[in-house]
Amino acid sequence: MANRAAVFVHRLSGHSLSVRRLSIYGSRLTLHARRLHASSAGRSFLSTLLQTAKTKNPITAQWNGQPTHETRPELVAQGETTPGILQSEYDQRRRNIVDSLPDGGTAFLFSAPMHFVSPHVFHEFRQDSDFYYMTGWNEPESVAVLQKSATARRGYTLTMFVRAKEPEKELWEGPRSGLETAVAAFGADEAWPIRDFAKRAAKLIGGAHPVYADLDGEHGLVRSEQCGELRQILQRSNAGARVRRLTPIVQRARLIKSTAELQLMREAGRVSGAAFAAAMRACGPGVSESTLQSTFAHASKMALLAPITDRSTLTTDHSAPITDRSALTRPAYVPVFAGGEHALCMHYVLNNAPLRAGDLVLADAGAEVAAYAADVTRTFPVSGRFSEQQRDLYCAVLSVQEQMVRLCHADAGYPLNEIHRCSTHALATELRQIGFHAAERDIERQLYPHHVAHYLGLDVHDTIDMSRALPLRPGMVVTIEPGLYVPYDDRFPKAFQGIGVRIEDDIAVGQTEADIENLSASAPKSPADIEACMAR
Repeated sequence: MANRAAVFVHRLSGHSLSVRRLSIYGSRLTLHARRLHASSAGRSFLSTLLQTAKTKNPITAQWNGQPTHETRPELVAQGETTPGILQSEYDQRRRNIVDSLPDGGTAFLFSAPMHFVSPHVFHEFRQDSDFYYMTGWNEPESVAVLQKSATARRGYTLTMFVRAKEPEKELWEGPRSGLETAVAAFGADEAWPIRDFAKRAAKLIGGAHPVYADLDGEHGLVRSEQCGELRQILQRSNAGARVRRLTPIVQRARLIKSTAELQLMREAGRVSGAAFAAAMRACGPGVSESTLQSTFAHASKMALLAPITDRSTLTTDHSAPITDRSALTRPAYVPVFAGGEHALCMHYVLNNAPLRAGDLVLADAGAEVAAYAADVTRTFPVSGRFSEQQRDLYCAVLSVQEQMVRLCHADAGYPLNEIHRCSTHALATELRQIGFHAAERDIERQLYPHHVAHYLGLDVHDTIDMSRALPLRPGMVVTIEPGLYVPYDDRFPKAFQGIGVRIEDDIAVGQTEADIENLSASAPKSPADIEACMAR
């Protein structure tokens, strides 16, 4: 236990529990605990107080419902709240948001809800990105409340409402982190059971200060039950006029990545590159698109499993323990593995057809590492070698992509929208050089109907409310993904009809051109590198 910081649990009315962080000397707390332990009545009292006291049940005894340094040190280093992100960085994120609020302003952040396939059968949980960015907490049925306060030690107070430890439920659903962990490991000043949110929210929005919350489902997102409860409270108290949207403020902060975030995205790019190489090697006539998808997912896991290496000889001791960090990764989105003419559909995700000799495969896939996404696309030949027409078309798109990547620095002064306009013009030029004459309006409307870029981070289409008219700044991460999709239409050369090509990389914006970093550069991309990879 730290010398000055301790976690104290006290019982309020009924069965409700609150947890608060107290700045007291650890020695005093220890003295009181020893006195209580001196009698059986005292031991019973302590057992009652400690809501998350460990049980003998091997499932419910786990202290935390998500990895922490205490439970999974191979995933979360000392001082980190979540893999790769320090406790101090989460605190600074909250300070940055609070600085954008008026004095007395209160911000509500809601976790994502669970989604179900059918009764009692749930999808894998994925946290709301704004909520995760501000807290690192990775459980549903949770609310974080930030209140700006000039008298608070950090300039704000953080109150969290989370699922309490309930061994009988955890026996079936798995361990929860509980109230104490919200305070001790996630920076909350106070934590309450989620069941108490509705009755305490009214006090938190008291006064005439603005309330910041995202109460409406946007972009297909489904809001949590607690979000609806807050909406009703605001309506009953006639406080609806005081509500402001929070996500634009959080998204502006998320747009610029920290050094730690860039490192996680660099790792997501490396893992995705290894997975693309594995998928290329597994490709061949008769292999299913589904097999490539499965190969990619498996290779992403394996890229985070490393045998211990003897650094004196740089040889691997296969009898030694391994460091397995594969729990950090999962698919960042439903991938595209589109063989042949399936590539003419921008987001073909059926991925269930056999691959045919002589066709190309357009693969748009990415791994997520510690919640940060990669988004990469490669196009490669099923049989291992490009035909002349395929190579011409591929190299045209590749040239455009490389030109646009070189514009991703602040000194160039380009926003993403301007880079897209440049890509359309460049594609028309490249196509003319291979005898493919197309008007720019046909390129924009049919041959290349999507934008060349989007922001990337915790979400694949990250910070979705941020305009692509913003000038690029160092710390932004963007995708650059020109494409060409030639339909069966006699306006276009017959030799190219039915071919779809897209090439996409994840680019960390630099101040100068020399500062640009391609986070996904390890995925084979040039025709020579692709063919060499597939020949192995």
